[in-house]
Amino acid sequence: MKQLVRSRIVVAIVIVLGVIALTVTLISRRSDAPVQPSARGGGHVNWPEEVEKSPARLSAWSRPTTTDPKVFAIAYARAIWTYDTTRHTYSDWEDAVSVFADPTGAAPQVAKSLLPLWSEWEQLELHKAHASVDNVRAETTPELQAMAHNSDAPKGWRGFVIRGKQTTVLDTETTVVERQAAVSVVCTSICKFWSATAQVAP
Repeated sequence: MKQLVRSRIVVAIVIVLGVIALTVTLISRRSDAPVQPSARGGGHVNWPEEVEKSPARLSAWSRPTTTDPKVFAIAYARAIWTYDTTRHTYSDWEDAVSVFADPTGAAPQVAKSLLPLWSEWEQLELHKAHASVDNVRAETTPELQAMAHNSDAPKGWRGFVIRGKQTTVLDTETTVVERQAAVSVVCTSICKFWSATAQVAP
């Protein structure tokens, strides 16, 4: 009888030790594994490789917090005419430009409409293209000035013709072209993108 009790105690101890060993193994494996996004929280996890390869945001993409419509229009021009296919994706560029607009409504889509088409971007990527813009200026034409005083125009609406000299490098070839577009902004508390078109005539 004593031997039976003793053997049962030994079996129980072995089971307990086995459970403890299994628990320790699972905990150590879990701490070594990268953190996965939870099913509830969702979201994106930056793995170490992604952190190293994450694209640098171009300084020319910065949206100014300003009440000066001309400053805002010039900043928008820099954002749509500056890119580097070796540092960012097309989606990164679209996101940066759409930030100039109010997130509600169609304004973000319109803000991105002056970017190259996706097929054009693919060609730029093949040639590791990058571009910068200089001598950016924003001018108000008499026609745009008249539109600003129209009763249908939103409060704080201003229109500009934006121009700049874009330098593009494709592989080892450099080209310089004059860029122009028309853009309108609305400045009440701070300026926001309103609309844009490649046509400079109102």
